[in-house]
Amino acid sequence: MSTTCFRVIVADDDEPICNLVKSYLSSFEEVEVIGIALNGEELLTLAREEKPDALFVDIQMPGLDGLSVVYTLQQEFPNLFVVFISAYPRYAVEAFNLDATDFITKPVTRDRLAKALAKLKRFSHFAAAHRGINNSVTRDGSQDRLLLKLGHGAILINKSTIFFIEKQGKKSIIHTTRGRYETPHSLADLEKSLSEPEFFRCHKSFIINTRMVERITPYADRSYEVSFYSYSEKVTMRREKFEEFCSLLNKLSK
Repeated sequence: MSTTCFRVIVADDDEPICNLVKSYLSSFEEVEVIGIALNGEELLTLAREEKPDALFVDIQMPGLDGLSVVYTLQQEFPNLFVVFISAYPRYAVEAFNLDATDFITKPVTRDRLAKALAKLKRFSHFAAAHRGINNSVTRDGSQDRLLLKLGHGAILINKSTIFFIEKQGKKSIIHTTRGRYETPHSLADLEKSLSEPEFFRCHKSFIINTRMVERITPYADRSYEVSFYSYSEKVTMRREKFEEFCSLLNKLSK
């Protein structure tokens, strides 16, 4: 997606409103309206064909409502930006639970659309510069922070605050001194941004911060239990990984 031009689809079952929103958006040089839809089924089909950068979509539409369509499309196009439009402010919570970029209450004005576009620009510029996982390099040249994309935003996590990272289904949970963070990235992706000897893949489901480990105790025939300083959660270490872990600790002690 270009950072200066958004390919947009407008969806509203009220055709005059749909055309009005299209007209307003077309007046911005950074917007190209590539289609309109008058119901949820049309929007779903059109979005799959055109793969837009953003949707401006009404919530209440016949058949599939806007919320349902957006939920479906987000599974297929995770980088899709969405601005919901509704006459009912009560839908705002549901809209932002779907990671909406903005929520506009009818009647729609050009000024209000301009504010929504400003948000789109900020989010898209960030996403273009920091898509996926990257290391944030500090002034002294050390790579001590992990940058995670979360929805259309991101969070910087100091690596020193991480206890461990666990695989949970198709997502990963990062356990830190400041709380837990959920990310759609796999352990394999995260492991690339976490260097040894500080971080160690002790199990197919866990990466541990070796500096946070307090104790390792036998747990089962071929497993150990790993405990951390000032943290109640524990993880499992495979027996074959134990010798490798001890070697890493020797590196840290030098």
